[in-house]
Amino acid sequence: MGYIIAMSGTHGTGKSTAAGKEYRDLKINYPEKSVKVITDLENNKYYPINKDATPRSQAWLFVNHIRNELKYISLFDIVVMDRTVVDIIGYTAALGFVDQAEGMLSFAATHMSIYKKIYFRKIISNPYNHTDGIRETEDRFFRHDVENAIDHAYEILKTKDQFPGDLYHV
Repeated sequence: MGYIIAMSGTHGTGKSTAAGKEYRDLKINYPEKSVKVITDLENNKYYPINKDATPRSQAWLFVNHIRNELKYISLFDIVVMDRTVVDIIGYTAALGFVDQAEGMLSFAATHMSIYKKIYFRKIISNPYNHTDGIRETEDRFFRHDVENAIDHAYEILKTKDQFPGDLYHV
């Protein structure tokens, strides 16, 4: 069974770019390993995302993300993701769906064992929030709310000893 190395953070922090670089480095440094990069799972035609998200869209994102992680770690030694399940929880909480976010966090705690490393990309040191038709670029307070909610979720997981991997703030 494989494991995940993931980028984490709010939108516009360069997660997809960093995931691509991590993938390239792993392919060069570990040619004997099967490596897969997965990006943009949140882009879907089914439900609204970001500030337009609903409880149903957050549930879909959460379940779909976990399903894909479990699928790909069964097929590859190392999977590089441009998002974590905790990111979805952060968006859910920042949108005000607090009870839903708490339920997701309880479930995610059992799921976190598949992550070997998470690089939490902070807004302050990763200024990549550019208009692309998908991400919210106008409301900087929303991005900060999401980042704070993600950070809070990691703190809860760490205090409960439910995060077995390494968490790096970049």
